Amino acid sequence: MPAKPQSERSVTRTYRTAIKLGDDFITIEETITLPIDADDQMVQQAVDLGWRIFRSQREAVEQQIAHIREQHTAATAITVRDPDAPASERQRNFIAALQQALGWSGEQLASFAQQHGYDLVSLNKGQASAFIDELKRLSDEQQRVAIAEERARYAGQPASEKQRAAIASLARDLGLDPDTEAQRRFQVSVAQLSNEQAATLIGEWQTLQRTLAREGRRSG
Repeated sequence: MPAKPQSERSVTRTYRTAIKLGDDFITIEETITLPIDADDQMVQQAVDLGWRIFRSQREAVEQQIAHIREQHTAATAITVRDPDAPASERQRNFIAALQQALGWSGEQLASFAQQHGYDLVSLNKGQASAFIDELKRLSDEQQRVAIAEERARYAGQPASEKQRAAIASLARDLGLDPDTEAQRRFQVSVAQLSNEQAATLIGEWQTLQRTLAREGRRSG
């Protein structure tokens, strides 16, 4: 199969989360796809673009969740309808989705259920709701830990040569002194910038560059 032309290459990142509202279960999925050469100055976006997309996606999903919760009628106490009835198909599907999110095998799920006094075969609605809450807490904690670890790994890496080259190129185009700007923004020199700091600086300067270009076209 022939390689895709450079203009067709892209980076895709999907952020998925699930929330429980009373008896209802909602899954939110946010996918962003950007061309790898979206900016002529930033061929190295393949390195830092994923993290920037991830942060933007996480913020967008959190805003969606907040909006959904605001719209949900919380005036009345949340109760499970017919708690003694067998667990619904929706509940079982949600348990399966959380199992997948946790990366558990069927044996691990069954072991966890047994430890907490649940029989997966005979779950009723009330038990399923409580079990889902347990799994959701674990999934949320797992996600928080993963985010913190990824952020720590990313932030701790020094800026790459490509990032420093991009900073130098953008600084020339914008008429800025890179060391002065790095010192003003992060209190370090360009040579001391971390990967995350460099990505932030590059993103800010790219935005400034595009703004100046639009203003130049309008004035022209």
